[in-house]
Amino acid sequence: MRGAFAGAMLGAAVSGLGIAVQHAEANAYPTDVVADYVIGCMAANGETQETLRRCSCSIDAVASILPYEAYERADTIIRMAGVSGGNTEMFRQMKMLKDAVDRLRLAQIEADFRCF
Repeated sequence: MRGAFAGAMLGAAVSGLGIAVQHAEANAYPTDVVADYVIGCMAANGETQETLRRCSCSIDAVASILPYEAYERADTIIRMAGVSGGNTEMFRQMKMLKDAVDRLRLAQIEADFRCF
């Protein structure tokens, strides 16, 4: 009886590990990008444990909607559009670049519905 219980516990632990590994593989965003998103989200929404949970949920939701390459592209466009000067005007005006940012914004709106 003891052996069956130990075997069941080991099986549960291994299957739980499989879920954690599966989640880690599903979240293809680099850790520093995830941390940056969560820190920015918390700065905008309050620095509480509840906000930490919601902001973590938010980046996970965004990651489930938008591949990292698309997120990175949109984030770069947003950062470049915020830089003043004539050389960065294209980041504020090109339709193709606006569309990339719009896809990120829509993913963030969906993440807000799921997490906030």
